[in-house]
Amino acid sequence: MGVMKLSGVLSKIVMARYITPYEYGLITLAVISLPSMFYYLTNFCLHDMLSHSKEGKSYFGFAVTYSLITSLLVGVLILAFHERFFNFLNLPLDLWKILFFAFLISLIPTSILNDITGLLRGLKKYSLTSIIASLPPILKLCLVLIAIYLMHITDFITMLLVFAASSPIALMLILIRYPKPIFSALRSVNLPSKNIFFFGTSVYILGLFGGLSQTLSKIVISHDLGIVWQGYFDVSLTLVAILSFAFAAMSFISIPEATGADNREEILFERGNLGDVVRGLFAFLVLGIILLYFYSYQFIELLFGREYIASAEYVAILAIGYIFLFIQQFLAYMNVSFQDPREYRPLIIATLICLVLSPLATHVFILFMGFLGAYVSLTLFLMIYTVITILYSNDLTPLHALSQRIDRLAVSSLVTFTFIYFFASSHFLYGILASSFIFTILVFSSGYLDKSLILDMFRKEVSS
Repeated sequence: MGVMKLSGVLSKIVMARYITPYEYGLITLAVISLPSMFYYLTNFCLHDMLSHSKEGKSYFGFAVTYSLITSLLVGVLILAFHERFFNFLNLPLDLWKILFFAFLISLIPTSILNDITGLLRGLKKYSLTSIIASLPPILKLCLVLIAIYLMHITDFITMLLVFAASSPIALMLILIRYPKPIFSALRSVNLPSKNIFFFGTSVYILGLFGGLSQTLSKIVISHDLGIVWQGYFDVSLTLVAILSFAFAAMSFISIPEATGADNREEILFERGNLGDVVRGLFAFLVLGIILLYFYSYQFIELLFGREYIASAEYVAILAIGYIFLFIQQFLAYMNVSFQDPREYRPLIIATLICLVLSPLATHVFILFMGFLGAYVSLTLFLMIYTVITILYSNDLTPLHALSQRIDRLAVSSLVTFTFIYFFASSHFLYGILASSFIFTILVFSSGYLDKSLILDMFRKEVSS
């Protein structure tokens, strides 16, 4: 997961240094943000449905068929109404053909790749799933490095196609390398049962808000402020993603582990099980947010260059929102996996309402606060959504598991924050290394995390 995040970030960093912020905004919108928005349609609940460890694998053929058909329909609709679509997003009409082509060759392969990773995730083949998920960003980074440093090509069209080409190449390589499990699962196209469809839809909707609200914010920014500001916002989200891969890892393992377990108490409170893993991930998410608070400007200047320094001013606001999103997603995933569907139906309705209101609020906040309004709106809705999730949860056991010994994490965080504030706020590299070392020592020595769990990782032979 870390390799996947880092490769995606590095490819953006390298590209950003050789093109203008306007060109960066165009590429990220056409090849990353817009496909990401349409994945919610082309994959719908399929990835989460396939992630069910007991029943998901039976519906892989249906998932791939659905993804392929809906991706083509999206392409046809945008092609038919391309002028209105491009004008709304402030995209240049003279480049619509190449931008549409790049968008389409990103959308279709990635939709199918999401189905493949959902299948393997449900089978608990975490390493293989992570390898496949990380292949497109790794290829993207390699292609960017080859184009810029070996072939000395830095024009906009090449960078656009390089970013778009990684997904189809990755899909082709995966089909060549792992044909048997994929094609054998494609032989039958079974319609999902009512229960598994409702499970997948519920997980999908509850996991929808974090990613989709960010994508919708980019769309609103592009419409209200222009492509350049959308690029700045994307850089802010990219920086937050560097230090918060813990959130992605938590989301990755929660559903398969919960649906494969018979006892909630066992996986949440038994030593070395899911509860301990999630607390560890949460701790290092908090460390990342502390580092972002002090060093966002240095991170942006080092990684992207001074042209993108406007992206750093409000990064800390986004980072705070990730704490709430982590809590919300963990609580929601656990409840969906263990409760009767009727118990979390109100939360699903609340999620849909928040999704409708979020872009409207972002538009209003931008009108009154400018670029800052996008950050405030997104973070505010993440906080509200977390509170709603807690209020609508009949069982707060997962929250109790996450908050075990939370006072020790608070003390460790306060000591680390104080150290940077008084001794290392102006020393970038030294501050990161020293504070990370101090924080790690504190969370283990205070007993918030059990240090023997780290040692056990190297003592036990874990089968795949």
